[in-house]
Amino acid sequence: MSSTRLPRLAVAAATLLLSTGLVACGTGEEPAPGGETPSATETTTSPTTPATNTTATTDTSAPTSTTSATDTAAEETTTSADKNGGGMSPEVEPVYEEFSSLAPRAVFEQFETCNPTGIEKSFECSGPEIGQFQFFSSSAKAASTTQLLTELRSSRVVEDTGRRVVGWSTLGTTAVITVVDNEEGLVMQQMVSSDQVDPEEQIHDLGLVTQPTEDADASETTTETAE
Repeated sequence: MSSTRLPRLAVAAATLLLSTGLVACGTGEEPAPGGETPSATETTTSPTTPATNTTATTDTSAPTSTTSATDTAAEETTTSADKNGGGMSPEVEPVYEEFSSLAPRAVFEQFETCNPTGIEKSFECSGPEIGQFQFFSSSAKAASTTQLLTELRSSRVVEDTGRRVVGWSTLGTTAVITVVDNEEGLVMQQMVSSDQVDPEEQIHDLGLVTQPTEDADASETTTETAE
């Protein structure tokens, strides 16, 4: 009886060992598929990396283009404002500084160009709305122009303070509007067609008269009475 149990126990023990060995073998072979998982992950991740970089590059360049376009638009707006009378161009500024006693700043702001003429210390300035003016820096020119304005029958004086004389002279249908600063030796003149422009109205529209017309008329009346 004892001998019969021993073989059975041996068979049972052998069966248990075989089962354990099979389980161990099955467990040892399972990591192999798991080991291949990183390769699959790397293969999936690798193609997406260039796409991410491409997107980043596109997003970065977009603000640069927008900024450049904005700067260009701002420069064009500033230039346009200057041309429309919002400021004084660099070539007009020096002329204004020298001849500012002859006309208001608003007159010079309407000039687009100011260029030297063939006469020494003289300039020609013009603008599309205001027309063409000539400026002279000469004491001799100022004295002779004052004489013409005050003595010729074809001339009319609107203002005469001694230092400053404002008026116009006519020759046919051409009128020459003139402002003289005798103290500084400066002259400003504009030629207009008297058929199209009233010289006296033009003088007042440009703000060339520094004292009221009534005062100027009273001054002329006083002078005539004294004579």
